[in-house]
Amino acid sequence: MMAKKYFVLLPLLLALTACQSAPKKEQGAVAKKTHSATPHQRSHGASAGHRHAFIKEYDQNSDGELTRAEFDHARAAHLRAMDSNQDQRIDETEYVQEFAARMTDEQKEHRTKQLKQAHVRFGVLDKDKDGDITVKEFAVSGTRMFAGWDLEEDGVINEKDPLPSP
Repeated sequence: MMAKKYFVLLPLLLALTACQSAPKKEQGAVAKKTHSATPHQRSHGASAGHRHAFIKEYDQNSDGELTRAEFDHARAAHLRAMDSNQDQRIDETEYVQEFAARMTDEQKEHRTKQLKQAHVRFGVLDKDKDGDITVKEFAVSGTRMFAGWDLEEDGVINEKDPLPSP
């Protein structure tokens, strides 16, 4: 029981720690617009796929674009849903219960999708459709996978390689 509590509270603690350790603005400093990744993006490998999932989660009118108004509206609804006793306050129990329930649902959905995708990938790798993946079929897949990331075509995957296009 105690281990579950810490498992659920760890992401919250990490988020709070990240907020506390963020550099403070100097007084009178001019804000400079940058496009660097946020701590969340860095820890989750900022990518077009992650951005797409973020937009999809909050995009109220499903137009593929997320406005601040849509985001704020969705967040307000989320807050109301967390407030199980409707006192317009979220206590730790309400917060942790919602988080645990959501993560469980997301993990189940993710697992189901990944299992379906594993069957699809097997079918793609089994080129001769005999129900087995041979060493040769597996090697062809690896060659294609490596080439997809080695966009500099120098036999090395590193920071110089551009991200694959969606």
